[in-house]
Amino acid sequence: MHIPSTSSVLLLLVSLTLSSIAPATEAAAAPGPSADFLKCLKPLGSSKVLTAKDTAYQQQRYGFDLRYTYQPSVIIMAKSVGDVQTAVKCAAAAKIAVAPRSGGHSFEGYSLGGQDGSMVLDLTALNSVKVKGNKATVGSGIRLGKLYLDLFNQGGWTINAGTCPSVGIGGHALGGGFGLLSRKYGLLADRIVEIEMVDAKGKVVKASASSNPDLFYSLRGAGGGSFGVVTSFTILPFKAATKATSFSYEWKIKDYAAVLKAYTNYQSKATRDIGVEMNVGPSGLELYGIFQGSKADQAKALAPFLSAVPKPTSNDVRQGRQIDAQLRFAFVEGGKEGDINGLSLKSPFRTGDSHYTKGKSIVYPSALKDSTIALLGKWGAKKPSGATSNYIIVDLWGGAVQDTAVDATSFIHRNAHTVFEFVVEWDQSAKPKPGKADCKDCLKWMNDMYAEFLADFKSAGYAGPLRGYQNYIDAEIPNWQDAYYGSAMTRLKKTKAAIDPTNIFRFPQSIPL
Repeated sequence: MHIPSTSSVLLLLVSLTLSSIAPATEAAAAPGPSADFLKCLKPLGSSKVLTAKDTAYQQQRYGFDLRYTYQPSVIIMAKSVGDVQTAVKCAAAAKIAVAPRSGGHSFEGYSLGGQDGSMVLDLTALNSVKVKGNKATVGSGIRLGKLYLDLFNQGGWTINAGTCPSVGIGGHALGGGFGLLSRKYGLLADRIVEIEMVDAKGKVVKASASSNPDLFYSLRGAGGGSFGVVTSFTILPFKAATKATSFSYEWKIKDYAAVLKAYTNYQSKATRDIGVEMNVGPSGLELYGIFQGSKADQAKALAPFLSAVPKPTSNDVRQGRQIDAQLRFAFVEGGKEGDINGLSLKSPFRTGDSHYTKGKSIVYPSALKDSTIALLGKWGAKKPSGATSNYIIVDLWGGAVQDTAVDATSFIHRNAHTVFEFVVEWDQSAKPKPGKADCKDCLKWMNDMYAEFLADFKSAGYAGPLRGYQNYIDAEIPNWQDAYYGSAMTRLKKTKAAIDPTNIFRFPQSIPL
């Protein structure tokens, strides 16, 4: 999950990052689709099949991070599950890699293929939400903001997902899906009871605990684009709390040691009703989150932490509905405060997503050591030249995330204590152009900082190997297969071989055969 400081008009939850694979400048045109491939796709209709000659192709070929200038062979704007089936069959026949795209926020541009020549399968139109009984069937192309709004409008329901309203549910849920309600309700993947997917043969398959259990295991944690095209999820939503309290507190960066020490110690004391993050950056530290209950009870729940830190320079505590808290941390621009309909993402809505960014992550298995806290203060205080924003998000995990057994899903970070997201952003102009030169000082800040944290992770004696959160995917993380999937990789490879033996669903960090 990713929520930046309220002093910056940014967000994500999932988040964006750089690719060491893709250059930050436009490359020569990739070979176009073959005549046979286009003939196969013809039943879809010309409006759904975009090639480089189409104006719409140029509008659709980029994700939220404009550093990625990959050139897909073709972009399919699917309108139905049948469209997805047709497109996958044609790509398989042509031996073209398939890149499913839900929201386009992949940290490494993998929803664009992570390389030239892939078929991007855009799922934006698969965005229906239907609640029946205690289950919600959700199209895989819906954005989180609209999903929260639709669930609320269908009876006051909600789910435990991230904050950025423009992030698609697809990659978010398939990579785990951590959010401010995860300490109480677990990961979003934990509340998924069935997944509908189009496989490499173009066949619709269902995965659940009783049907295709190996695929169900694999999709919940490692399912982002490696096994097939997910078209819908069946989720167990829950009724939103009658009262929810959102909050933020700020301190000067000089207070980092006391604040972060108290913060890491708070993890074992915090009630599951509270979800919090800490933002560490040049402008200071900010704690923000959501408490499931009244403002008075929130004060009691946070007292063990606040009593151990210097007085905040500012605070903003608001009691309201859960949907109001979700709107608050969505940073919807241009709408009236409290107008939850802003979550529908209708024009002229624009999120505060950065269009140029680089990010990394580290999963910490235990309370932070003093040396790690010192590095947070050191690097959080630095401002690289050219950056519009840089910060380190420190998430407190635990609670219900640990209730699901480590081997029940392919998500291996069940016992994480704290997860860091390192972010630097630049060029946040209203209408940025893709493929601009990288901010060199921004990348130096990131790389030098990350190297020190890696060295500290080893020398400080944290148990186990280095881990990273796959929803903050990073092409440069050491030993990525182990860092993201650990012992689950053996089972994941077997599932991959069974469901996609010709490796149609591939990108630079897809599950290998």
